[in-house]
Amino acid sequence: MHTEHRFLSPAPRFEPPAHDTRTPRRRRPLAESAVRRTPHDGRSPRPTVPRDATAPDVRRFAEHALRLTLEVIDRRRTPAQLRAVAAPAVIDVVHALVRSGPARNRLGSASLVGVHVRAAGADAAEVFGTYNRSGRVFAVAARIERGNGRHPAGWAITSLQTA
Repeated sequence: MHTEHRFLSPAPRFEPPAHDTRTPRRRRPLAESAVRRTPHDGRSPRPTVPRDATAPDVRRFAEHALRLTLEVIDRRRTPAQLRAVAAPAVIDVVHALVRSGPARNRLGSASLVGVHVRAAGADAAEVFGTYNRSGRVFAVAARIERGNGRHPAGWAITSLQTA
């Protein structure tokens, strides 16, 4: 004698029906307290940053400084050559990277691919870009500020991040 057992039950329905069979609800008018009483439309105002921080000389400095930094990390230049473009704390970090000999140096030398500059104030800018090592793409980011370096443009790297 053979009896059939049923151990599974149908799965519950989690999706709405294909066609809404209900009649659409009427929208109630907004309460008096919900009506907007200011002319503000909800968008934030654009910050007004002087164009000095996005001038072409800033981009040239950023490209030069990042290329120089990558060459120092690759041991193609000495860390002392960063004095003109970087703050002392950044030079110390780069010098520590050079001494530790990270594994990525075994991938070959770095070549800067692209650099983007965004103004972060009247005398500061955020710099970010990419570089290649043996066909692999890596990221680099920095903050540059005016008045902290001996570079002719007056800019210097004040923080640096590589990945």
